[in-house]
Amino acid sequence: MLDWDDEPKTEPKAAHPGAPAPVNVDDKRVINGETDINQLAPFKYPWAWEYFMNANKNHWTPLDVNMAQDVHDYHHRLTPAEKHVYENVLAYLTTSDILAMRNIGLAVMEKMSAPELQIYQARQVYEEALHTWTYQHCIETLNLDQSEIYNRYRVVPEINGKIQLANRRLDAAMRSDMNLRNPDELQDFVMSYLFFAAVFEGCWFYNGFSPIFALQRRGLMRGTGEQLQYILRDEAMHFSFVLKVVNQIVEEENITFDPKAVRDMWDESEAAERAYADYILRDPILGYSAEYHSEQFRFVANRRARTVGLEEPFPGTPFFETLGSFDFYGDTPVSVASVQAAADQARARTMRCTWAPTSKRPSIGVRT
Repeated sequence: MLDWDDEPKTEPKAAHPGAPAPVNVDDKRVINGETDINQLAPFKYPWAWEYFMNANKNHWTPLDVNMAQDVHDYHHRLTPAEKHVYENVLAYLTTSDILAMRNIGLAVMEKMSAPELQIYQARQVYEEALHTWTYQHCIETLNLDQSEIYNRYRVVPEINGKIQLANRRLDAAMRSDMNLRNPDELQDFVMSYLFFAAVFEGCWFYNGFSPIFALQRRGLMRGTGEQLQYILRDEAMHFSFVLKVVNQIVEEENITFDPKAVRDMWDESEAAERAYADYILRDPILGYSAEYHSEQFRFVANRRARTVGLEEPFPGTPFFETLGSFDFYGDTPVSVASVQAAADQARARTMRCTWAPTSKRPSIGVRT
């Protein structure tokens, strides 16, 4: 890891008469900054560059994972209830990652005024596209009806409800005409970005993978499970980055969250997730139920709230264990090396994971 404290401190040289003044690092801001967006250094937010460097250590594609056993499992081993879960999880995730990609790439990046933030977000856009490719690869490999799967988010109310809630809540982040110097519009943007970080990326994606991991723990759909483990590793960095950006904006812009608005955000999100769980798990599968899925959402939501200094929205929710020494529900940013090391240790101890990786790359198991 780079040691930014050891970076030599030099004063910017005086500009020639008539030339633009050198960038002063103290003038940089997450939003509403007026420094040159094209000049990367000096860094105001070196942690953002660390995210970018770590993300580049985590390069993978869905073609790295052997899916042959999944084809057999889907057509010969899964029960109708398990197929229902598998298909609807993919139906939700395919749409969600495209929504995330557009939210970051078309809207949020342009509002950032420090290039080190935008550079990691550019990597994040690529990763969301990669995740969409992964779901498409699973659908194609299993020879599922693509039109039927992709249209479920339109015709299944419980999936559509989550997407419509996300579209409404992300409207302020997506608008290109936001005046972030206006206090009311700034508050709307930060609440929208908080939803994206704490709920959409931080809770819904985490919960979205869990039903597949439940199959994987029983030796079913291992290839899909391994693909989602790589995605989860990306998402762990995504949500922690965005929450860090939210905290930075709150500090720089002196923002106080409206308690009622925050409460409404959690209640709406929990209701949508509960309805989704009741649909995809209308018939519980071995080792996983709608009640468990909803309870896990509330547990993760409490942790995301603490990360941005908010009260737990669902106090008293039972604790969900971590995987070995690595906390997949974690409150703190992760590095690729720590994820891989924890996964290797967990596999060596055969803790909670009975599957063997189907590719040469290190894999992650998740207790859900």
